[in-house]
Amino acid sequence: MKIRDIMTTNVVTAGPDETIKEVILRIRKKNISGLPVVDKNNKVLGTFSEADIAKALPDILNEAQYIPLVDVRELTAEPIKRVMHMPAVTIGADATVEEAATIVLEKFRHRLPVVDAEGKLVGLVSLGDILKALLHKL
Repeated sequence: MKIRDIMTTNVVTAGPDETIKEVILRIRKKNISGLPVVDKNNKVLGTFSEADIAKALPDILNEAQYIPLVDVRELTAEPIKRVMHMPAVTIGADATVEEAATIVLEKFRHRLPVVDAEGKLVGLVSLGDILKALLHKL
């Protein structure tokens, strides 16, 4: 089975200069935990997830030298390019589900943007999509 057979094509995305707050509100509204970050030409630059915020907080705090209280409003006003995962771990639509499973396990990613030969977003495949396809084969 190919990735094109299981991928989502209506993908929620964000731009690198959008704020953490804007993107958090979008992913909560859409009931997802992360999304691809794309440029104006729809080329995948990276991915953003709730986990990326937690990992980046110590760096942001040290740079900003917040002492002793942190103003969450200021932190969420930061652009997501400060905290997104780069480079993006992507996959092509013609790859197999088994190839995607290997990438997900090796890279510890919960979602893989699906890109064309130019690196432009054509879909998204999640860990859940991959597991469902693998279990269907049993």
